[in-house]
Amino acid sequence: MGKGRESEKGEKEMNACAMKSGLPFVTNAVLSRTPASEDNKKMTEFINSHEFSFDIDPAGKLISVVTNKGN
Repeated sequence: MGKGRESEKGEKEMNACAMKSGLPFVTNAVLSRTPASEDNKKMTEFINSHEFSFDIDPAGKLISVVTNKGN
């Protein structure tokens, strides 16, 4: 089992991660496609080239770590 910390109730608290879905979006409506803005392209490139980790320290403070994937 992964690392985690015990809560007051004795339950195990776990870290979480978010991943982009590989599944298509399904709808009956016709969707129009708009070109991505330059800011959106840069943000997507940054997200795809880095790994993100989030944790909460014992004092309840959020700790976030961003590392380059180094492809």
